[in-house]
Amino acid sequence: MSLIHNLQTALGVAFVVTVASAAGVTAQTQDVADSSATTTAKAVVTSNLKKAEAANSSIATLDNIKSDKTSEVSRDRDNSKKVAVADAPPAPGKMASETPGASPQTPTTDKWQFQVTPYFWMAGLHGTTGTTNRTTELDESFSDVFHVLNFAFMGVFEAHKDKLSVLTDLEYVNLEDDRATPGPLFSAVNAKVKTFIFDPEVGYRVYEDPDKGSFVDVVGGARIWHISTDFTFSPGILPGTEVNASRTWVDGVGGLRGKAALTDKVFLTGKFDLGGGGSKFTYQLFGGAGYSITPKIALIFGYRVLDVNYDRNNFVYDTNQRGPILGVGFKF
Repeated sequence: MSLIHNLQTALGVAFVVTVASAAGVTAQTQDVADSSATTTAKAVVTSNLKKAEAANSSIATLDNIKSDKTSEVSRDRDNSKKVAVADAPPAPGKMASETPGASPQTPTTDKWQFQVTPYFWMAGLHGTTGTTNRTTELDESFSDVFHVLNFAFMGVFEAHKDKLSVLTDLEYVNLEDDRATPGPLFSAVNAKVKTFIFDPEVGYRVYEDPDKGSFVDVVGGARIWHISTDFTFSPGILPGTEVNASRTWVDGVGGLRGKAALTDKVFLTGKFDLGGGGSKFTYQLFGGAGYSITPKIALIFGYRVLDVNYDRNNFVYDTNQRGPILGVGFKF
């Protein structure tokens, strides 16, 4: 009995130990499983947070790119507007040499602008010319001059940039007149007169109001003259004779020119200068109006007076030319 009792007691202890061991292994396994689950959950949360941060970063990058694109488009539009304004043609409307296409709102450009203006001056010729001891009086209206006109060329070229301008005015006239009044010593005279006048000038803008389309330039330069005369005097109290002479001289000149726009297409313009040096005295007056047909073409109409008094070296050319003037300006 004792043996059997001891065996039962031993088996009971072994069973309790086995159960306790199994319970400990189970508890450890559960702890490991719980720890693994916790670690996995943390990893998943961390991964999701990183993905969210990456997504937010991508969205911010896209927003920055969009903002940059918007800024670039805005800058391109601003630059396009600035280029369009800079390339707009300048306000025209100058004397016989003014730029066509008046535009009061046009700003001063920093690019060189050019214009050619051929014109026709319907001037009469009045005064005295010849040598000191053989002169003839000239009193020719434009109608008279036109009938004795052999050839004429007149034109203005202008280049301007910002406040600076360069002007040239060229005039060549070839006349032959059988009706000039010779005086009592001769019965008649045939007068051939060739006139070449070249005005190179520079100008500087001292006043400008783009809103009103007006400006004033100070101009200065030279007036180069070449006069050739050929007179054949018919016998009268004195026997007939021929007198040929030519002279070239240079006068320094200075003055003002200006322009004022009345509308987008109509403008007023004028110029005044005076000087001397080679001659005793010379002056010029011009006043007129213009109409812009297109931004690059304008009609100019006005009245011009050019006077000179030269009496040197046995040669006299004391004349006054005056009459209406008509020109067409081409800007490029």
